[in-house]
Amino acid sequence: MTHTKSLFLTLMGAAALSQAAKVHYDLDLTWKRGAPNGVEREMIFVNDRFPGPPLILDEGDEVTIDVTNNLPFNTSVHFHGIEQTNTPWADGVSGLSQWAIKPGDKYRYHWKATTYGTYWYHAHDKDRIMDGLYGGIRIRPSADRESPFSMISDDPADIQAMTKAAHDAQLVVMSDWDHLSSNEYMDALKETGYDIFCSDSILIDGAGSVYCKDPEYLTNLQPPQVRAVITEPLTDKGCDPFMPVLQGNWEHHPELLPEGLNSGCKPSEGPTSSFEVSPKNRWASLNFISAASLKSLIFSIDEHPMYIYEVDGRYIEPQLAHQVSIYSGERYSAMIKLDKEPGSYTIRVAGHDNQVISGYANLAYKGGEHNKRESTAYIDYGGTNTTASVINLNTTNLPPYPAILPAEDGDDFHLLTLGRINSSWEWTLDGTTFLPANLNQMEPVILNPKAPSLDSALKIETRNGTWVDIVFQLAIPDPTKLQPPHPMHKHSNKAFLIGSAMGKFQWGSIAEAKASSPDSFFKTPVYRDTFVTAPNGVAWIAIRYQVVNPGPFLLHCHMETHFSSGMGMVLLDGVDAWPEVPPHYL
Repeated sequence: MTHTKSLFLTLMGAAALSQAAKVHYDLDLTWKRGAPNGVEREMIFVNDRFPGPPLILDEGDEVTIDVTNNLPFNTSVHFHGIEQTNTPWADGVSGLSQWAIKPGDKYRYHWKATTYGTYWYHAHDKDRIMDGLYGGIRIRPSADRESPFSMISDDPADIQAMTKAAHDAQLVVMSDWDHLSSNEYMDALKETGYDIFCSDSILIDGAGSVYCKDPEYLTNLQPPQVRAVITEPLTDKGCDPFMPVLQGNWEHHPELLPEGLNSGCKPSEGPTSSFEVSPKNRWASLNFISAASLKSLIFSIDEHPMYIYEVDGRYIEPQLAHQVSIYSGERYSAMIKLDKEPGSYTIRVAGHDNQVISGYANLAYKGGEHNKRESTAYIDYGGTNTTASVINLNTTNLPPYPAILPAEDGDDFHLLTLGRINSSWEWTLDGTTFLPANLNQMEPVILNPKAPSLDSALKIETRNGTWVDIVFQLAIPDPTKLQPPHPMHKHSNKAFLIGSAMGKFQWGSIAEAKASSPDSFFKTPVYRDTFVTAPNGVAWIAIRYQVVNPGPFLLHCHMETHFSSGMGMVLLDGVDAWPEVPPHYL
C-alpha cells in the first residue's frame, strides 16, 4: 500500500490547512487461501491483508484510491456511508455508477471527505463481502468541529483526553464467516430452496475460532419469546432449524444441503485480535463496524460501560450502554474510560435473531500483561444480559449532535412492501419484482438515467432539492411466517428515521399518518444511513431525506443473501439536475 499526503496552500488558516490534503491509497485485490478462523478456504485479500487496510483520513481531504483487480472475477468497491457529494460516479456500484472492474484491470476512485466519522469500504458486485473484500474508514473531524464530549464529563482534562481518543480511535471490524465461498453459499440457497443464514464464526478484526456447543445449551440461551415461536432445538452450530414458521411452505430439498452448513459443527482455533490501550490516556475510543453478511450482532466490553457518541458517522448526544445491537452496515463509536485494573478484558460479539454464536477479542491495558484475572461479562454467549442492571442501547433514542431536523413535510411519498416472493430465499423490496443480480452487465445508469435497463418498479425518480418520504412495509400474507430484521441501507446522503409502528401503513402520506397516529412518529428523528425493520409479520418504518446530490444510488437490504436475491431498488436522485460524468472517468 502506498499512502501519500501533501498539503496545498489556502487562505483559511491553520485549522483548515490540516484538512486541505491530498491522500492516495492503492488497494490490490487478490484471491488466495486463508484461514481467519483456523479453517482454510479461498478468499479475498486487500494488500495481502484481511480485513483490508484501514483508510485514515481527515475531514476535507481529497481522496484518490486506485483499485487493482487481481481476482478471477469482476468487482467494484463501494465506500459505505460516504455521501459522494458531487462525485456520484465514485459510489462504486457496477451497473449504476461505473463499469465493473474486470480481472487484471485497475480503477481509480476520486472523492472528497466532506463528512467526518466512521465508515467502511466493501465489494459491491454480487456478494463478495462474504469472501472478505472489506475494510474500515475513519475520517477524523476537523479541529473546529464541535464535539459532544462535554456531555460525558465536565472535567476539561477528560474532554481533552476524549478529543484525543476520538482522533486516535481504533476501528473494530466485526463480521461473520463461513467455510463456503459466496458462490457456494448462494448456490445452496438456490438448490435447496431454503433461506439459509448460518455461519461458522464471528470474526473480530478478521480473527476468530469455531466454537461447538451442546444444542441443548444453545437452545436454552434463546429468549422465552423466541422459544415460543421456534419450538424445535437449535443445531450444534446454534442455527435455527428449517421450520415452516421461518421458511414458509414452498418447495425445499434438504437432501441437497452442503455438509456442515446448518449443522455438523467442527471446532477449530484461529487467532484472537487484541486492541491495546494505555491507562495514562484516561479514555479510549473503539469504533465498531458491522461488516456482517448475514448476522445481527451484539457487542460489549467486559467491565467497561460505553458512551456511544457517534452513529453511522455523525455525532449524537452520548448514550450510556453496556451492550449494543448492531446490524450489517451500521457503525457505533464507543468512548470508554480507562479506569480499571490493568489487565485484559474480553470484547464479546454475539449473534442474535437468527443464530446463537459468539466471537471474542481482547481490550489489553498496557502494563497488565501478567494479570490473568477473568473479566466479568455483561452478556452471555447468546447476547443476553447477565444481570438486570445491564443497559441496552435504545437505538430509537439517538439525538443528533448538534440538533438537526428534517423538513416538516415531504414533497414526495413512496410505500414499499417488502418480503419474500416465489420461494423462501427470494426477497423483494417493491413487492413484485427483483433487482437483477447481474447489474455488472449493464451500462452504468449514470450515463443515461432514461435507459431502459431497469424495470420501472425498481426505480424511484426524484427532483433535486425535494424531500422524499419512503415507508418500508412488512406485510406477509400469513402472519405466522416470520422474517429477520432487514437492515435497509441508503447510498449517498443520510436520511431521518421519523417513525415506526406495528400494523399496516394505511395512509396516502406521512402527513395523514401523523394526523391519525401521532404516537407512531419520533419527537427527535434518528439521522443515519441504515434503517432496520422489525422482525414481525406486519410492521412499518418511515424515513425522510432531502435530494441534494443528483445521481443513481442504491437502496437495499444489507443482508448479502437478500440483496443478491433481489432485495433492492435504485434512487434516481435529481433527474432534473443529472450530473455530467467527467470524460476521463468512465
